[in-house]
Amino acid sequence: MSPMSQHAAGEDATPTDWHKDHYGARAGGGCGLILFEDTAVEPSARTSHSALGLFRESQVPAFSRIVDFCQAQGAAVGLQLAHAGRKAFGDVRGGGEGGGELLSASALPYAEGWSTPVAADASALERVTEAFAKATTLTLAAGFDVVEVHAAHGYLLHQFLSPLTNHRTDAYGGDLAGRARLLLEVIEAVRAEWPAGRPLLVRLPAGDGSVPAGDDGSRMGSVPAEMAQVARWCAERGVDLVDIAGGTPVVDGTRVGAQEMGAFTAMLREGDDPSVPFALGGVTDGRSAEDLLHSSGAVLVAVGRSLLADPCWAMSAAEELNLAVTKSGDDAG
Repeated sequence: MSPMSQHAAGEDATPTDWHKDHYGARAGGGCGLILFEDTAVEPSARTSHSALGLFRESQVPAFSRIVDFCQAQGAAVGLQLAHAGRKAFGDVRGGGEGGGELLSASALPYAEGWSTPVAADASALERVTEAFAKATTLTLAAGFDVVEVHAAHGYLLHQFLSPLTNHRTDAYGGDLAGRARLLLEVIEAVRAEWPAGRPLLVRLPAGDGSVPAGDDGSRMGSVPAEMAQVARWCAERGVDLVDIAGGTPVVDGTRVGAQEMGAFTAMLREGDDPSVPFALGGVTDGRSAEDLLHSSGAVLVAVGRSLLADPCWAMSAAEELNLAVTKSGDDAG
């Protein structure tokens, strides 16, 4: 199950009974792995006042009870850690609420009417990396099986990756290595806290899509080849799988298309280096999921909206493919 924002958290940013029902139904419906929605690593990093966050020990029990419930249904459970950056508190168009400034790579607002973020200085970048590391230890304490770092959908780490939103001239800007520096530092910090036997995922965009260029052509965004290189760097630092996102672009523009997604996945499979395992979404039924696995080289398929519509989608897909499925507690698996 792909991580999908539900905006149903309590005032303390923790999951509620609603989340228990929501994720528990998908676990009982046959999902092998459920990824909880984007969860902020610090108070000022939430996407809204009803978004999840995990930055205090006191928040752990609220997550643990849902993790335990889903695992009892036979599902593995992961948590997506995120920092919204300039997209924080979208329900009030940003504003640096929650105890900190609105941060980004450069002082560029998300859209007209949004607050202008502060270009993160060295101390802020160190704090962000430490926040991801602390959130990882809390994720482990809550009993999650998998952790994912969110570097897509226009969130903070994507804001650093993209030349559309990163106009810095220091070590965290400029060429691809500079723009990827913060993400790689976060990956290293998370991997240091996350046990080697548990998977670490990173969600990466396949590029920035089609963005209208100015007269000087200055609005050219990231392309699949660059993101493939970032994926390899992440793998070198301990990432086990790349969760490919083709969705929300970092700025207004057309989303990444099938051609770009295909180019990205082809680059992850080719070359002298070992291929980088990846997951793909976009499936609607069991047959399309099976076809995608065979045609793309993906090791996992991620299901989003179809699971929102049908909690038992996995069972329905298995039936379509004439596969026998047994739930947790049955004699055979």
